[in-house]
Amino acid sequence: MTMPIHAVPLVFLLLMPLGVLAQSDSDLKRFAELDRQCEAARAKKLEPLRAEKIEACVKNDKRPRADCEDEFAEYGNTKGKAGGGAISGLFYDLPECVAATTARNNYRQ
Repeated sequence: MTMPIHAVPLVFLLLMPLGVLAQSDSDLKRFAELDRQCEAARAKKLEPLRAEKIEACVKNDKRPRADCEDEFAEYGNTKGKAGGGAISGLFYDLPECVAATTARNNYRQ
């Protein structure tokens, strides 16, 4: 089965958005680096808060340190809710995280 010659440009027009949405390797690497910077900045802010929670757990609740460390290891990270959705993690408003989100959003537009 052959395609009429006037249908060829239509096929290209229909397939063109797929190429626009594909992310290049350099874009993916740039996004990964921005995400890494965001997570490093968040970790720096979260570390003292987690340590504080662990110390309070050990001191006030009289629980073993290992249990407290396990409980608060993920403190401040995004977590899922039972009914679906998520509770947003802390410090995604840091400049590094805003830059990562902005880069991805600008790419998608």
